[in-house]
Amino acid sequence: MLNVGIIGNTEVLEPFVKRLRENKNINVIGKSSVGTNAHLDGFHFSIPEYNKVELIERADVLLIDNASLMPFKLLSDIVRKSKHVFTAGYLNLTIDECSQIVKLANESGSVIQVSNPYFFTPAMQWLSNNISSPVFLDITDFTESNQENLLYPIILMLLDITGISPKKVGAVTFNSSPNKSDFTNVRLEYGDASVVNISYGSLESLEEFKVRIYSKNNFISLNFTRGNFVCNNQPIDLSVDKNINETDYFVETIMNKARRKSTLEDYLIAMYLSQKINKKIAQFFGD
Repeated sequence: MLNVGIIGNTEVLEPFVKRLRENKNINVIGKSSVGTNAHLDGFHFSIPEYNKVELIERADVLLIDNASLMPFKLLSDIVRKSKHVFTAGYLNLTIDECSQIVKLANESGSVIQVSNPYFFTPAMQWLSNNISSPVFLDITDFTESNQENLLYPIILMLLDITGISPKKVGAVTFNSSPNKSDFTNVRLEYGDASVVNISYGSLESLEEFKVRIYSKNNFISLNFTRGNFVCNNQPIDLSVDKNINETDYFVETIMNKARRKSTLEDYLIAMYLSQKINKKIAQFFGD
């Protein structure tokens, strides 16, 4: 049985807490939501409130929404004490700080898993089990109003398909003042000749998240907006590819000491890649 402590905004953490409570190996012992500006009008955690330091001492596992609530020094102390961490948001760390936490986690045996919503869906599980490289992926995402962290879930989604360490990175971006729209395209080229083409932004009258995949003998279209998934114009049977609960996966990783996916180390690689992409994009805006 693992004792879990919750730190952060209850609105953000609500779905993750509900899933954790369904796991027989989990005992949610308390929360620390003071100072998070959480709106408690809706979902309430009927568990004791602690200050952060006391909750960290009592818990084996910590569920946090982002590192703005968790100073680097405190997060370092948590990992040194071999506590396990699931982050529901993307960590507000510099690359150097993230590198240090990864090193500490490797030394202490802490499992740190970063939320990866697309990766664990049945459609992406089916895709990783049914295609072989080289592949061409064309990803369009025009569903997010806040584009700041959009690249992270898309990059992490690629873990089992192409990986997240391309050999070559290219990017182009356009802004259109009259209709307040923007368009960014990122091209990632890999050593096995695979290519990932990512288009995102905010375009008038367009609301979609779609992944098209071209590989030997296969054309696959995954339309997440409409829930339409086809391969060679035939519907894909996703009944055998169950929706993996990422919090259950996290707990099993801790209990079985194996099968780590979407770790802080993966997130660190994604940070490096995102930095490269943003440098390419910045060239279009000048000094």
